[in-house]
Amino acid sequence: MRRKLFLLNFGFLLLLLINLISNANAIEYQTGVKSGQELVWKCNICNKNEMDSIFGPNWDDSGIFNNLSKGKRMKWNISDVQFNQTFLTIQFSIWEWTSESSWGVKDNDSRITYFSNPDHYSQGLNFTLYSFFAPFWFPIPVGDYMGELSLNEWYDVDNRVLPTLNVDIRANDISPGIPSKDINIIAIYNDDGILNSYKIYIEGNIVIIDVSFDFLPFYVIPVLIGLLCVCILSILIFIIKKRKSIVRR
Repeated sequence: MRRKLFLLNFGFLLLLLINLISNANAIEYQTGVKSGQELVWKCNICNKNEMDSIFGPNWDDSGIFNNLSKGKRMKWNISDVQFNQTFLTIQFSIWEWTSESSWGVKDNDSRITYFSNPDHYSQGLNFTLYSFFAPFWFPIPVGDYMGELSLNEWYDVDNRVLPTLNVDIRANDISPGIPSKDINIIAIYNDDGILNSYKIYIEGNIVIIDVSFDFLPFYVIPVLIGLLCVCILSILIFIIKKRKSIVRR
């Protein structure tokens, strides 16, 4: 009797311990962006002739890459952030790719929703619904989230240095003639889950699309303000010394 009671208590404690360990190891995914935050990307390279040849002439007629070309910028303004045990959602306004210095009126509104648990996605997941096979935003911690997704054979997640999504698509993988040649994509994300760098390569490591997150590091603005204050102070000191020297004469 005592032995059975001991075994029951031991089994109960073991199950409790396993449950505590699993809960401790469970990651609660969140959104790394905040309501009111502005995100800006810039296009550094856009080889339209190659893109037309590979994806057809309408590749830039819609979606996040609408009207993309070198030197243009795109802006998102995060209007709402929601997260619970089921979904992670951001809503945002989009200013599409433009070369104007003033953003003007927004072009449209959109949203992105993820499952809070990446295991809820089916196997063989791909991002063909997003512009060119890589989202512009992921939940955080981004490396863990991407690593838990059961992506199809196009994708490889690399978390060794920076959270990176490598995409390798062979010719005709999407549909006959699309893409017309092999392409490789490297999408790198920052700690907030924001797409930091996106490049499309063709044979010979030739970059035909290069988009990067356009931001000033946190230390740049204080440094600029400090330099401006130093310059103003130097000018004031110079003027004071100049006046003193004139008075002495």
